[in-house]
Amino acid sequence: MKKVISLIAIMIGVLMPVFVFSQEGVSLSEKPGAFEVLNRTDYAGADCGFTAADVKANLQRIQALVAEMRKNPVLRDIKGFMGRARIYNVLCKPRTSYGVPARISFEFSTYTRNKKGDIVYNTIEPPCWSVFINQVYPWDAAFSTNIFDSEKCYFTKPFKKRTIQPGIDIYDEVCIVIYDPKKPDYWIPVTVEEAFDCARDNLKKEQDPVAAAYLKQFFDAEYTQIEPADLKKPAFYGGGISRVSASPGYMEQDSIFPPIMKINPAYWNKGLPKSAIQFITFQASLNKTYMESEYKDCLKHLGANSGCDLARFLSSLDIEDIKRLATLIGK
Repeated sequence: MKKVISLIAIMIGVLMPVFVFSQEGVSLSEKPGAFEVLNRTDYAGADCGFTAADVKANLQRIQALVAEMRKNPVLRDIKGFMGRARIYNVLCKPRTSYGVPARISFEFSTYTRNKKGDIVYNTIEPPCWSVFINQVYPWDAAFSTNIFDSEKCYFTKPFKKRTIQPGIDIYDEVCIVIYDPKKPDYWIPVTVEEAFDCARDNLKKEQDPVAAAYLKQFFDAEYTQIEPADLKKPAFYGGGISRVSASPGYMEQDSIFPPIMKINPAYWNKGLPKSAIQFITFQASLNKTYMESEYKDCLKHLGANSGCDLARFLSSLDIEDIKRLATLIGK
């Protein structure tokens, strides 16, 4: 009998920490959290052409955007983490921008216990998801693209694009653009002639006279292969010295050279204040099956209290969240 009691005591001693840890895990993942906006008014300055009043008014628009995002079920009923919205500066190109640009980063600081057993959460670079406003130049707005000429803001766009509904486009099934469908296209093609002019100007920056001579020779050979009638056609990011092509493909390979684009100045509604939101971009997959599997995989490998709240949020994002953000355009 004593042996049985001793064995039971040993089993309890072994299983109790597991039971306690399991209960603790459940309690932390269910612990109510809070949400705060880390307000600041210095994220877009006078060097970008914005006044303090522009930025102050834009902050109100950002707060409205955060309020709309918080209608998402994970952000509406926060459990297991502390949520914050942090505002960052983004690239400012006066020649291509009009509205106050900003990046709003939604942070997910999961509850954990420190060595003392106290409940804590990390606020230093926690997992986050970002929304960009008025950042029509895509290089700093979570797009996978190439920069053809940074000075002139020439860039490439992904081949694959579909319109979810008027005012909502998605590129490569992950890069989402929300815009005013009543305005002209937000991006327009760079012509072959414009692209060659840029490439020619860049050649002049070569300091080595021997290298410059060779580069010019190759460049001129490429230029002479372009039909005069193609100079006014859209340009593509091709091979060679110039990186300019009049076609998206080469020989039997099709769609290997992405289009070279630029910002359309006519897109901006300058009848609106600069504080208004006219353009929104972010990354999100609408493939619910895939995103839910990513969340389950995170839980499998890390556990409920190890930073899977961002994955839980991304798996919950759907078209209704996107449509709510679309209502902010022009406001």
